[in-house]
Amino acid sequence: MAAWLKRPFPFPVLVLSATALVCLLFLAGLIRPSIMVEDGPVENASAALFLYASLLGFWTLATRALASKLDFKLILGISLFSLLLFLSEVSFGARLFDFEMPPMEGGGEFDGGHDIAIILLRMMQKGDVTSLIVALSLLFAFICFLTAVYKARHPIERFLQHRFNFTLVLHIILLAIGVLLDLVPSRKVSLLEEAVEFTAAIVLVWALLVFRRV
Repeated sequence: MAAWLKRPFPFPVLVLSATALVCLLFLAGLIRPSIMVEDGPVENASAALFLYASLLGFWTLATRALASKLDFKLILGISLFSLLLFLSEVSFGARLFDFEMPPMEGGGEFDGGHDIAIILLRMMQKGDVTSLIVALSLLFAFICFLTAVYKARHPIERFLQHRFNFTLVLHIILLAIGVLLDLVPSRKVSLLEEAVEFTAAIVLVWALLVFRRV
């Protein structure tokens, strides 16, 4: 496996493979919906992969002499973020230890990071001054993000030429897609969300393996 990871990186193959995995899991969910339910096999597998990614990141910090402080900070950040994703998948232990998380206005419990997006959406749906402020703030933040990406397009292009960086960005994109899908109240979309989150977990583990050159 180590020799394979050191070969020239097929960027399109990674994207196509991630897309194919999402499609296969989605089709499997349509055929067997029970595998994609909350606390089902796919969600539990996603949680396990995020936990593995976190442990792999911390193990890398403990056993590898990293080339720079930036690498150390990056792997530390990924390890902590992976741990947060794991906790989010298991509702911060609420499902494991049978305790209740804080209720959200409009229904549901605040048991994962994706619920922040749900709260913001519900605030915008109220149609009051707060809704307008939230909507304008998000629009302003989005415009600033696009502007920053455009101005830094050349450094970003160089950044994405490294296979670890590219894989990490793909993981972030998949997570963002999963959060957006979670806002859609549809059973089929929920199946797609689970497929995307599982694929994001796979890509994150792959990114760390690429970094380690296992």
